Amino acid sequence: MSGSVAAIRGSLGGELLGRRIAHCLTSSVSIYKAPDISRALIRHGADLIPVMTPDAARLLSPQLMEWATGNAPIVDVSGRVEHVELTEGAGKVDLVLVAPASANTIAKISQGVSDNSVTLLCSAALGIGIPIVIAPAMHASMVNNPALKEALKRLVEMGVSIVSPMMEESKAKLAPEHQIVEEVIYRLTPKPLKGRRFVVSAGPTREFIDRVRYISNPSTGLMGIEVARSLRHLGGEVILLLGPTHLNPPVGVETMRIVSTTEMEQAALEAAHGSEAFFSAAAIADYRPVTTAAQKIETALHPRLVIELEATPKILESVKRAEPELEIIPFKAVYGHNDEPEKIMRSLSYLDPLMVVINDVSRSDIGFASAFNEVTVVARSGRIYRLPKSSKSVIAHRLVEIYVQEKGGHLQREL
Repeated sequence: MSGSVAAIRGSLGGELLGRRIAHCLTSSVSIYKAPDISRALIRHGADLIPVMTPDAARLLSPQLMEWATGNAPIVDVSGRVEHVELTEGAGKVDLVLVAPASANTIAKISQGVSDNSVTLLCSAALGIGIPIVIAPAMHASMVNNPALKEALKRLVEMGVSIVSPMMEESKAKLAPEHQIVEEVIYRLTPKPLKGRRFVVSAGPTREFIDRVRYISNPSTGLMGIEVARSLRHLGGEVILLLGPTHLNPPVGVETMRIVSTTEMEQAALEAAHGSEAFFSAAAIADYRPVTTAAQKIETALHPRLVIELEATPKILESVKRAEPELEIIPFKAVYGHNDEPEKIMRSLSYLDPLMVVINDVSRSDIGFASAFNEVTVVARSGRIYRLPKSSKSVIAHRLVEIYVQEKGGHLQREL
């Protein structure tokens, strides 16, 4: 393994630690993105084995893929019968990713043609039940070819996941890196939450003073977005209530966009019905102006402004009253006090929360507007979990694991 690979493995999360993935490359112009895709998967913990068609190896140096993954690419099938080694031997992979996938390769795989290292590996993987993810890239005229549409349909019927391309500039461009990574993680994550529904709130709310000014906070919504993402990875059906943020919601998650606390309350009441749990990670504004000016307040006319505030609705109280069986998971922001989790749990006893997630917002290196967090979780069972500073992706994954454990479940590696 190269030093560059060791330095980045798991830096964005551990979802793929211990997982071996064959990254297949075909002769598409989008092949220049392949090293970044491999590196992104490694950053989530995966071990990558590059497999290249001879034409792909002429477009992109195999040495570059060896640098990117730390493993020598397979270009030609030799007496080692590499396709058997990767699907049945000691070096068996957990998943085969074809990105980028050319129209030619897609058609071949769908028909069982096995005439190069990539199509041969995919044929063997389909035969033994190893999951395959394909990310097409080609001209728009080719993706609209009825024969190719039929080939993609056949692959989906075989259980292959297709990460749809972006249609831009008369081209079916390779899907964004994060979407490909998301699909790989989803296919390789156990599904103990399959058939169960969850609500997650994320981001800030805004309470308007006039038509252009508002009261809010620095929340970006990243913590809640990562919780929704982790729940979805584990098979949950997730509704995300997302306040104003520049971040995009996770792939495969139903999202309701909201602005004010009142809108958040209404959305939460609607989404909570029929759901198992509510992860309340949103940073709700605690106060709002009693009145909101219908127009922009002019400073020339009001050089001094006094605003009367009132408390915003208590969303969790409303939701718990409407849905008494709903499990509540509040996220409690404290300022410089995180040493009395039992006391905080008692203060929220009226919600009968399954668990409370506590984080210190006095620190600038975690929490608001940071990619990192450090939390203490106190559970109804009396257990206390202290999660050290990590990326919010890692923290979210651990929080969902704790939820499953506190509900009496367990996680297994399965497909």
